[in-house]
Amino acid sequence: MHAIHQTLLPSSAIHFSLFLPNFTPSTIYPLPKPPTVTDTADIKVAGNLIVAGGENLRVFEIREEQVPVAESSSKGLNGVDDDIVGDTELGDGFFDDGHAERAPLKYDTTRRLHLLSQHELHGTITGLAGLRTIESSVDGLDRLLVSFKDAKMALLEWSRGDIATVSLHTYERCPQMNTGDLQSYVPMLRTDPLSRLAILSLPEDSLAVLPVLQEQSDLDPLQDGYTRDMPYSPSFVLSLSDVSPIVKNIQDLLFLPGFHSPTLALLYSPTHTWSGRHQTVKDNYCLEIRTFDLSSGGSYPLLTSVAGLPSDSLYLVSCPAELGGVVLITTTGVIHIDQSGRTVGARVNAWWDYITDLRSDKSSEDRKVSLEGSKCVFVAARDMLLVLQNGDVHQVRFEMEGRAVGTIKVDEQSSTVPPPSSVVVAGDRAVFIGCAEGDSVLAKVEMVREALEVNGVNGNGEAKKEEMDVDWDEDLYGDQNDPANGGLVNGNSHGPTGPANVALSPYDVLSGVGKILDMEFGIATTNQGLRTYPQLVAISGGSRNSTFNVLRRGIPITKRRRFNELSTAEGVWFLPIDRQSGQKFKDIPESERTTLLISTERNATRIFALSTKAVPEQIGRIDGKTLTAAPFFQRSCVMHVTPAEVSLLDSNGKLVQTICPRSDSPPIASASISDPYVVMRRVDGSVTLYIGDTVARSVAEAPFPDRPLCQSIEVFSDSTGIYRTFEPARQADQHQVNGNASRMSAIRQGQHARMQLTQQQIKRLQEQEPAISTDAPSMETAMNTARGSQWLAMLTEKGELQVRSLPDLTLVLQSNGLSSSAPSFTDDLVEGRSGEQDVEDGVSQMVFCPIGKGTLRPHLIALHHSGRLNVYEAQPRFTVDASAHSRRSLAVRFRKVHTQLLPIAGGTTKLPYTVIPFFNIEGLTGAFITGEKPHWILSSDAHPIRSFALKQAAMAFGKTTHLGGAGEYFIRIEDGSFICYLPPTLNTDFAIPCDRYVMERTYTAISFDPTSAHYVGAASITVPFQAYDEEGEIQIGPEGEDLIPPTNQRSTLELFSQGSDPWRVIDGYDFDQNEEVLSMESVKLESPGATGGYRDFVAVGTGFNFGEDRATRGNLYVFEVVETVGQGGKAGGSGWRLKMRTKDPARNPVSAVNHINGYLLNSNGPKIYVKGMDYDDRLMGLAFLDMMLYATSMKVFKNFILIGDLCKSFWLVALQEDPYKFTTISKDLQQVSTVTTDFLVHEGQVNFVSNDRNGDMRMLEYDPSDPDSLNGERLMLRTEYHTGGPVTCSKVIARRKTAEEEWAPQTQIVYATADGALTTLVSVKPARFKRLQLVSDQLVRNAQHIAGLNPRAFRTVRNDLLPKPMSKGILDGNLLGHFALQPLGRQKEMMRQIGTDAVTVASDLQALGGFW
Repeated sequence: MHAIHQTLLPSSAIHFSLFLPNFTPSTIYPLPKPPTVTDTADIKVAGNLIVAGGENLRVFEIREEQVPVAESSSKGLNGVDDDIVGDTELGDGFFDDGHAERAPLKYDTTRRLHLLSQHELHGTITGLAGLRTIESSVDGLDRLLVSFKDAKMALLEWSRGDIATVSLHTYERCPQMNTGDLQSYVPMLRTDPLSRLAILSLPEDSLAVLPVLQEQSDLDPLQDGYTRDMPYSPSFVLSLSDVSPIVKNIQDLLFLPGFHSPTLALLYSPTHTWSGRHQTVKDNYCLEIRTFDLSSGGSYPLLTSVAGLPSDSLYLVSCPAELGGVVLITTTGVIHIDQSGRTVGARVNAWWDYITDLRSDKSSEDRKVSLEGSKCVFVAARDMLLVLQNGDVHQVRFEMEGRAVGTIKVDEQSSTVPPPSSVVVAGDRAVFIGCAEGDSVLAKVEMVREALEVNGVNGNGEAKKEEMDVDWDEDLYGDQNDPANGGLVNGNSHGPTGPANVALSPYDVLSGVGKILDMEFGIATTNQGLRTYPQLVAISGGSRNSTFNVLRRGIPITKRRRFNELSTAEGVWFLPIDRQSGQKFKDIPESERTTLLISTERNATRIFALSTKAVPEQIGRIDGKTLTAAPFFQRSCVMHVTPAEVSLLDSNGKLVQTICPRSDSPPIASASISDPYVVMRRVDGSVTLYIGDTVARSVAEAPFPDRPLCQSIEVFSDSTGIYRTFEPARQADQHQVNGNASRMSAIRQGQHARMQLTQQQIKRLQEQEPAISTDAPSMETAMNTARGSQWLAMLTEKGELQVRSLPDLTLVLQSNGLSSSAPSFTDDLVEGRSGEQDVEDGVSQMVFCPIGKGTLRPHLIALHHSGRLNVYEAQPRFTVDASAHSRRSLAVRFRKVHTQLLPIAGGTTKLPYTVIPFFNIEGLTGAFITGEKPHWILSSDAHPIRSFALKQAAMAFGKTTHLGGAGEYFIRIEDGSFICYLPPTLNTDFAIPCDRYVMERTYTAISFDPTSAHYVGAASITVPFQAYDEEGEIQIGPEGEDLIPPTNQRSTLELFSQGSDPWRVIDGYDFDQNEEVLSMESVKLESPGATGGYRDFVAVGTGFNFGEDRATRGNLYVFEVVETVGQGGKAGGSGWRLKMRTKDPARNPVSAVNHINGYLLNSNGPKIYVKGMDYDDRLMGLAFLDMMLYATSMKVFKNFILIGDLCKSFWLVALQEDPYKFTTISKDLQQVSTVTTDFLVHEGQVNFVSNDRNGDMRMLEYDPSDPDSLNGERLMLRTEYHTGGPVTCSKVIARRKTAEEEWAPQTQIVYATADGALTTLVSVKPARFKRLQLVSDQLVRNAQHIAGLNPRAFRTVRNDLLPKPMSKGILDGNLLGHFALQPLGRQKEMMRQIGTDAVTVASDLQALGGFW
C-alpha cells in the first residue's frame, strides 16, 4: 500500500526569533503613502522580524504607525470646554475659526507585524543569526544565517521580493556527526557582533567555524581560487579539546561585544554531578572567554577563566559593551561575571545555599521564583528583563560601584506575557516574545526613570535658586526651563536620571495554535440540541493555561433570514447609491450603505430598492442579462452593462443615457467599471474604453490607438498608494548602475559601519533609487481623492499583460508572467516587443482587488480556463532590476502568494466560476468565488492568503448592509437564498477557520460524548508535591520561608457546556492527591437497559506520582454524561451532569484505554485487560495479556488491536470471545519508541502506521508469505518517512460510504504535532502513486528550494539495520505542493519527460486532499 503525507494546518509554534534592522529594502526606502492619507505621519518600517518553528520560516516587517488617541473632552485653562468657547466666539464672521482654537489631535505610536514571506523548508530549523557580508556595504541589507538539523547552515538574503539562497554549508559527514552522541546533541548557532565569524556547535564538543569576509583586502587573495562574490572564507571544524583538554560538555556559548577580535564565552562542565552528589561535587561549571584569531593561522588565547560556578547553570547572556562581562542564569539566581573573572550574584529563592557555595545578595530571595525555562534580554545598559517559564516578567537591575557591578536586584513581577520560547529586542524600546504554546507578542518597553535630587538639582534638572542667585551659564547655553529650548541645554537633554522602572505592554499579537496536547472530533450543537456540523477540537498551551481551538473545514454559513425574491438569481449587485429614501445607520459609512439591488436571471434584470423591510420593493425591470453594474458619478448613478448595450441609470433605475447602443457588432463578453471609466471587451477580443465627465454628467468613448485583442480586461483604482511608476532613467545616471568602481567605493565606505547603516549610507542608497513619477492632478482626481490612482490592465490574446495609467493611457508594464503562471513578474518586457508564446491555458477572469484585514494589500486574482486560480500580491519595488529603462515603469512586483486548482468535472462545469471582490465584511476584505466549489479568499496583516471552501455550490454572492449589519452578505446556495453573516468570533488567520477559547486552566485530554453531544476535558492543576512513605505517612522535606516547594500535577475531570455559551464548566470530578489523568476515551459498552444494548461512557485511566522512592499505581474510571431534571420536574432546573459509574483500582498506571465489541480495554503497566460492564456499576475482568513495558497507545479496528509501547514498538493482537482470550498475531521486533499506532485501510488492504518520538513514521505490513516474516510472527517494514516535528496524538476517520458500499473502504489518519501543525496520511492507488512519484523526482531535481535543502534527504530516516533507506512508499505532499508554484513552461517540460500533463497531476493532488 502507498500513501501521501500532507499538511492541513502549518506549524505556528515559534522556537527561534531574530530582529534585523535592514533585511528588506523597505527598511531603507520610504513606503508608498496612500493618496487619501495626508494629515498623519508616514508609516515607517522599524526593522524586520524573522521567526522560525519546526520547518516554518516567516519574515515580517515591524511597521511603526501613528494612531489617534481618543480623548473624552478637552478642557481649557479655566475648566471650560474649548468647543463651547469656539462656538461663542464665532460672532458675525463667515468662517469658523473655532478649529484653530481647539487642541490638536494627538497621535500615539504603535507597531504592528506585517508578513512579507512564509516558507515551509525541507529541514528542521535549529537556529537563526544575523550577518552583514561585504555585499551589505553595497545594498545596505543584512543577511540571514539559518542552521538546520544534521549540522547544516544556509546563508540567505532578500532578493527580488523574496528570500534567496546565497550558500549552503553542510557538516553532516564529518566524524563528529557520524560517530558522536546525537542523543544529547543540542545545536547552537552564534555569530560575532561585527559579523566576522559564525559558529555552529557539533557533537563531541566541536565547532563548525565559518569566517565571513568584511575587508576588501581579505577578498583579493582568494580571487584565484574562489569566486569574486563569495562572502566567506573556507569553513573548518574545530575540536575544543585541541584548544583546551578540560573543555568538555558544552552547556552554552556566545560572542561578546566590544572586542577588537571575535571573543567567545564558553560555559562547560568538566565533571558531572547531580543533586545526590552535592556533598562531594557541587560547583562543577566553568567559564572561559577566548579570542578567535584566525589571521595568524588559528590561535585562541585565553582572556578569562572562572571555575566553581553552580551546578544548576542554565545559559549565558551577553552584556552590553557599557556594562561589560557576561550574565550567567542558574535555576536559583543571577550571576554577573566581568572580564577580570569577578563574580556578583543574586539569589531568587532559598535553594541557593543547597546548590552552591558562592556568595550572593539575599535581598531578592523572597521572590521565590524558579528560572528553569526562563529567557533574558537587556533593554538598557544596566536593566535586563527576566521572563519566567510561565510568562511572568521581572526587571533585573545592575547597580554599579564605580566601574564594576556592585549588586544585582531582581524586582517584583511587572508584567505578564505568553510563556517564552525566545525573547529578542525588536528595535527601539520594543521586544518580541516568541511562544511555542500559542500566541506570541510584540511588546512595548515602557521605561520610566525616577527623579533624584543630587546637589540641589532635582531629577527634572531644576536648580533651587535663591533670590539674588544668577546663573551665568544660561547666557551661554540657554535656559532648560524655557519651552523654546525643548528641555535642551547645550544640545543635551536633562531628564530624570534615576533608576528605570521597566514594564511591557502589547503592541501587536501574532496568533498561533502552538503545541497540541490532544484533539477530538465532535459535532457542534445549538441550545436546543440540534446538531449542525462536525468539528475538531485541539487543545494547545500547557505552561500557564490552555486554548481550545475549535476547527472546521470551511467557513460556516450562518443564516440570518431568507431572501426569497432572489431564489433564482444568477448574479446580484448590491450598490451603495446615494438615494434620498435610503435608511441611514450609525455604524455604516455612507460609501458602504447599500440602497439599490440589481438581480439578473436568464435574460431579465430586476431592480429593487433596499430598506429594513422584510420584502424589498421592485422599482424597475430591464430586458437582457446583466454582465456587471457599479456606482457611477460619485454614487449618484448606476453604470449597467448587458451583452447588447451599455447604459447609464439614475438612482431609481431609470435610463439616463445609452452609452453603447445595440448594434450588429459581436456581443459584449465582459466589462469593468471604475468611476469614471468603463472598459468593455467583445467576444472577438476588441476593447472599447469610455470616460465619464462628472461635471457634464455624460460618458463618451475615449480614443485608444493600437488596441490589441484581449482575453481579459480590468480597470481598477488603487487607494493604497503602492501602484507607482519609476521615471525614465537619465543618461547621466546610467553609468552609476553598472560601474564596478561605485561598488568598490561603497564597500570601502561600508567597512566603517559594519553592523548598522549610517545616515550617510542611507542617504546614498535613497539617492540611487529611481525617481517616482508624480502626475498632475486632474479634475476627476481632485473631486474624489478617496478613489486613489486608476489603471487599465489588459491581457492580450498572446498572453502579454499590459498595465496603462489613466487617463493618459501610458504603457507602464509589459510582462508574460501572468499567462505563464510565473512565481513573480515585473515590467520585464522591452517596449515594442511582445511575447509570442502559445497560450495554452487562457485567463477567463482577471480581478485587481485589495485583500486584508486592517492594512489592505492590493492583489491580482487570475482565474484560468482549466480551473487554476493564481493570486498575486502587488508588492512595492524600490530599485529597478534592469540596468536602464527608457520609459515609465510600474514600481510594483507581482509575487504569487497562492495557487490552487478549482475542481471542474469532466473539463467543463455546469456552474462557471466567478470572482467577486467584497469590502469590509466583519472587517475582512477579499474575494468570493461562486461556482460548483465556492471559496473565500481572505488574508490578514500577519498571515498569508487563505482559501476556505464551502460544502455546496453557490450561484450568486454580494455584500450588503441594508439590514444594518456590517458583517452581512447575500448568498444563493442549493438550499435557497439567504442573508447571512460571518460570526464575530471566527478566526480566519489559520489555514483552517476556527473559534478560539482561552481557558483558565491547563487541559491535557479531551473526549466527546456522542449521546449528549458534550465534551469532557481533563484539567491539570499544579499543586505542591506531597511525598509519602510505603505506609502512607507524609514525609517532611527541607523547610524554609523562601524555599520553593516541589510541585506536581493533580487532575480534575470537567464537563463543558455547548450551544451559544460553549466551553463553560458545568460539572466536574476531583481526583485524589498526586493522581493525574493519563488516558481518556469515549467508549461504547454493553448495557442491558439501554436501547440497542449499548451505551456511551467516558473511560479514564489515571496514575499516581509518588516520587522515586515509592511504587506508582493507578485507577480506571467509567463516567457517564446524564441529563438531570430540577426539583418537581421543572424544566428550568434541568442540565447535564457527570456521573461516575465505577472505579477500578489498578496496581500500575492505566496509560491507555479503548473499547472493542462492547468491552473495555485498558492497560495496567505491562498487562492488557479486557473487561465487561456489569449492571452499569462495576467492571468484570474477562481476559488479559502479558506484553511489554509501558503502553502508549491502543487502537482498535474491527476485532484487531494495535498496542504501542514506549520502547518495544507495537504488537498486533486479536480478541477471541468464546472463550475470552487474547491472541498475538504478529509483532514489530525493532527497538522503537512508539507514540501512536494506527490502521490505514484502503479497499480491503490494511497497513499499520506508527510514529515515534523523533518524528519518524513507519509503515508496516502483515505478510505471512514473506520468508523474512517468520511465518507471520514478524511485521514487515515497508516504508520509513521523517515527518519533521514529533507527533503528540492521532485520530482515524473513515470516508463516507456510498449507497452501494456496505463498509467504508478507506480511512484517513489525522496527526497533531508538538509544533502546532495538523498533518494527514491518506492512501493512494498504485497508478496514481507511480505518476506522483515521478513528479516528486522531477521537483527534487528541477525546482529551486529555499536554502538549497534536499527534500529527499529530509524525509529519509537513518536506520543502521537496513542496507538502504526505505522511503519510496509515502509521498511528500509539501514537496508536491511546489508543483503548482512552478511556471507553466517548467511544468510542461517536466510533464513531457514523464508522459502526463499538468492538469492530471493537479487533479490527482486535489483528489488526495482527504475527507475532512
